[in-house]
Amino acid sequence: MNVNELYTEAKAIAPWMVEIRRALHRIPENGFQEFKTQAYLTKQLEAMAIPYTTQRTWIVADIKGGHPGPTVALRADMDALPITEPADCPFRSGHEGWMHACGHDFHMTIQLAAAKLLSAKKEALRGNVRLLFQPAEETVGGAAPMVAAGVMEGVDAVYGLHVQPYMNVGQADTRPGCLNGSTDGLNIVVKGVSGHASRPHLCVDAIVCAAQLITTLQTVVSRNASPLLPAVLSLGTIHGGDAQNIICDRVELHGTLRTADPTLRVQLKQRIRAICDGVAAACGATIELEIVTGYAALMNTPSEAERVIRVARSLLGNENAAYREAPSMGGEDFSYFLEQAPGAFWHLGCAPSQPAPPLHSRDFVPDERCLPIGAAIQSALVLDRMGMLD
Repeated sequence: MNVNELYTEAKAIAPWMVEIRRALHRIPENGFQEFKTQAYLTKQLEAMAIPYTTQRTWIVADIKGGHPGPTVALRADMDALPITEPADCPFRSGHEGWMHACGHDFHMTIQLAAAKLLSAKKEALRGNVRLLFQPAEETVGGAAPMVAAGVMEGVDAVYGLHVQPYMNVGQADTRPGCLNGSTDGLNIVVKGVSGHASRPHLCVDAIVCAAQLITTLQTVVSRNASPLLPAVLSLGTIHGGDAQNIICDRVELHGTLRTADPTLRVQLKQRIRAICDGVAAACGATIELEIVTGYAALMNTPSEAERVIRVARSLLGNENAAYREAPSMGGEDFSYFLEQAPGAFWHLGCAPSQPAPPLHSRDFVPDERCLPIGAAIQSALVLDRMGMLD
């Protein structure tokens, strides 16, 4: 068996995949609220006679092979985004204000198709397949509680994918080591002393202090991180003040810290705290800092990233399966599965042409021709890990 034969099998069920994808697209749901999605997926697993268990809104299904060997896991995320879909989509979201604008409907469909392809060969499989359908990737993160519940026990390798509109259908990429950065939230409150704007010497101006803080925080990356290590600190919101003639006594700021290196992540958090303390002392204010721990950096096992590229190139050609030069600073909680077993996460091109609308856009319309490609490569990774791929 080789990946081209798997692709032929996947193309034969492409109409079924399109039907599945469009049905899932109609029922987008928030993280840990994917009840209709879970019911739809379990119905498909029952139709394939694949046993499964559920907890909260996640699903764990197992295909037991006919021969001993490794247990290989595949993961698909399930949740959607609070985006109103354009009215002209013929299979438009039935949940107004919600849309599968990040391609998770594609991920679930590809996983079901891989399950169908692999289940048909279960007597020949040299190992077992575990299917992880994960909630809440876009919000609080469903991977960590799944790991805590034991879904990775006995797993020897794990693979996941994400459709990407910056590549056309027929292209793929990944990289060894860091593929996605860590994602920590910053909640900052600057507290001063209010009073009349004409008598600032009797007050502590929280707006002036916040301005100093914002400027100084911009040195966290530029002067504390090696230019060879990706890192981003962005402040996304600022709120403060009541009137033009009142000295503000409270400013709230919210932002995010992204890093690709675990050691740098710790160092920059320490530096942010030191800057907050120093600016507060200089201004005579109080600065409260809360760092909300987000997703860990996604670290691909180098040998498994190489497996992805080798398998993808055998189907797509060397020019269409490439190594990314640098990681993305977008978050991805597949990282928690990779902390438990070797594996790799990779990107599947889904655009019909370039330029294409980005992820998380109401205009994001991935090309369904990528579905059998994703199913073939995911299935091939399982078989290759089992030593069954030509």
